Amino acid sequence: MSVTEFLSMAKESQYNILEIYKNAPEESLIALGIIVLFVLVIYFLIRRSMKVNSAIKLVDKIQDCQSYDEYNQKITALVDELPKRGLKVADVLNASKDHILFRTSKLLANMSIGEKIEKYLEISDKYSKLANGSKKYKNQELTEFYECKSCELLDVNLAEEIAYYYENVYFTENEVENVNAIVKYANSLDKPESIITPMLRTMNKFSYGYNIDLYKFIEKLDEKESKQVFENCSLKMEELFTSGEKEVSINILDYLLEKEEKLKVYDYISTLKLAPYLQQLHDLYFNKKDDLDLDLAFIANTTEIESSYKVYLDEKLTENWRNPEYIEFISKSPGVLDVLGHMEYRTLIQRMDNIKVETENRKMVEEALAIAKRAESIALEAKSLNKRPVIIPTSVPAQK
Repeated sequence: MSVTEFLSMAKESQYNILEIYKNAPEESLIALGIIVLFVLVIYFLIRRSMKVNSAIKLVDKIQDCQSYDEYNQKITALVDELPKRGLKVADVLNASKDHILFRTSKLLANMSIGEKIEKYLEISDKYSKLANGSKKYKNQELTEFYECKSCELLDVNLAEEIAYYYENVYFTENEVENVNAIVKYANSLDKPESIITPMLRTMNKFSYGYNIDLYKFIEKLDEKESKQVFENCSLKMEELFTSGEKEVSINILDYLLEKEEKLKVYDYISTLKLAPYLQQLHDLYFNKKDDLDLDLAFIANTTEIESSYKVYLDEKLTENWRNPEYIEFISKSPGVLDVLGHMEYRTLIQRMDNIKVETENRKMVEEALAIAKRAESIALEAKSLNKRPVIIPTSVPAQK
């Protein structure tokens, strides 16, 4: 049956599907298949058109994102859509690429440097995928833009952000996480020194001895997380406290005394060679903190300053002349011999020996008295036993 005859027959049957199928079953199936195929093609084209339009709208929406999370969600979707939605989407993206990049910088502007490092790495990865997804459309401008910006975001933009951070930040304990993030990122590069070296150079311009906030920042550093920064600052602090040529501010010394890190203060004061500063610390601390070890740290220092160490020692020894442990502790402290002189020092040792002898004698007398009292007690007990009457039992009469 020809197509004309089939259409004529369908018209005569008033397009009754059952009647048509009865008169021409094969032609009906063919016609139905063609209709279904036509419908499917139309559906596919409409659906594809809708997805293309959706992808185009997605490009427009990225430019208007108000938060980074929204931006990241949409650009991630675009990375998936671009290779599948055709040249039109690529052309729209090419026209909007600069606006999208500008929106990126706006969304990152107020983040901490630690957050910026994380986000720049994410965006760089997304841009690299957009470049790969656009290659099939032969749009060289679009591909080269995203290939270039993927690297530029890290090599230029992020590098500038990091430099601005360490050149302007005031290092406090709240900045430790940010510094750790920079160190981690820098160590992921082929040349970590390109970031670490200038950052340490800037950090070393600060006064380690007079900046209490920097001191607390260094306390929070971790060798594993901070690595090069930790090593640099640890060396600086060691030099500060052990060289004898550096001033450590009163604020830091008070902070250590309050934290019960007193030994660090004692060692610093006992080895300080700067006479003017040692004099200042002496006037502030010596015999004013009720801390014998702190006072003895000044006495141990051989640097010449105006002091009354001998008067101090005489008073302390007089107040505690019956305490052999106290006297022995002072006598063995560095610098005490030089202050007292050999004659008085020998007198001090003799006094300590005499106290020990007196103490031993007292113990012997106390032990002898204790033994005597015990013997007297035993004698009295024995005497009382001898005075007790002897009771002789009477004979019991025999029972009948």
